Amino acid sequence: MDYKKLINDHLGKQTDKTPVVVALLAGLAVGAALGVLFAPSSGSETRNLLADKTKDLADNAKDKLQTYKEKLKDGADQIADTAKNKYQTYGEKLQNGADELVDLKDRAVETVKSKFNDAKDDIKDAKEEIKDKANAVKSDIENA
Repeated sequence: MDYKKLINDHLGKQTDKTPVVVALLAGLAVGAALGVLFAPSSGSETRNLLADKTKDLADNAKDKLQTYKEKLKDGADQIADTAKNKYQTYGEKLQNGADELVDLKDRAVETVKSKFNDAKDDIKDAKEEIKDKANAVKSDIENA
C-alpha cells in the first residue's frame, strides 16, 4: 500500500490540519513514554527523568502562553489605538462639516434677508411710482 499517496490524498482534501497535528503530538507522546518506560534506567532515575521532562514541558507551555498573551495584548492595543485615531479623525470631520453647515445656513439667511429687503424697497418704490401716477391722473382729470 502506498502510504505517502494515501496521506497526501487525505491531507489534500482537508483544510483544517488540527487533527493531523494532534495525532502527531499524541504519537510523539506515546513514543516518548514507551521509550522512557523500556529504557535500561532504574525506576528512580526514570521517575526523575519523567519529572524533569514534565517540568520542562510545563515551563515551555507557560512561556509560550505568556508570549501569546503578550502578542494578543499588543494586537489589542494596536487595534484600540487605531480605533481611537479613526474615531478622533471622523469626529473632527463631522465637527468641520457641522461648522460648514452652520456657516452655509448663516450665509443663506443673510442672502434671504438681503433679497427680502431689496424686494421690499422695490415694492415701496413701485408704490410711490403708482401713487405719483395716480396723483398725475387725478390732476389731469381735475384740470380737464
